[in-house]
Amino acid sequence: MMTHALAGLMLASPLALAADGSWSSQSFGGTMTRGGQVVKSRPVQSPSPLASGATASRAYWKISTNGPTPIGMRIRLCSAARCLMLPGMAGEIALPADIPPGGPFRFEYATVRGGIYSSPVSVLSNTLTVAYTSPR
Repeated sequence: MMTHALAGLMLASPLALAADGSWSSQSFGGTMTRGGQVVKSRPVQSPSPLASGATASRAYWKISTNGPTPIGMRIRLCSAARCLMLPGMAGEIALPADIPPGGPFRFEYATVRGGIYSSPVSVLSNTLTVAYTSPR
């Protein structure tokens, strides 16, 4: 009897009714040649449609450039809903519920320091993995 009650509770649990998943995609950015410039990457998005009602939970990213980045470079991850500041060239961040888990997303690079760079900085790759939960 106890086993049936426990099984019933597990089936009724929200965790039992959700499926976890993730997708990864890669694009390239652009080239920064001067301060004050904003460069946006090509979009990244889920390679296949996600289930209706899926919610994003975390984003993992890694950015590669052709050399050192300018002092004060700002990196943001943007969806159609909003942009989130990223604290570095690689890491993970919790995603707010209003961000669509399938994308599309763009990376946005900007610097506040003025002047022309003696050596342009090119973003060679932006890799993004989005973890999400889907209702079953």
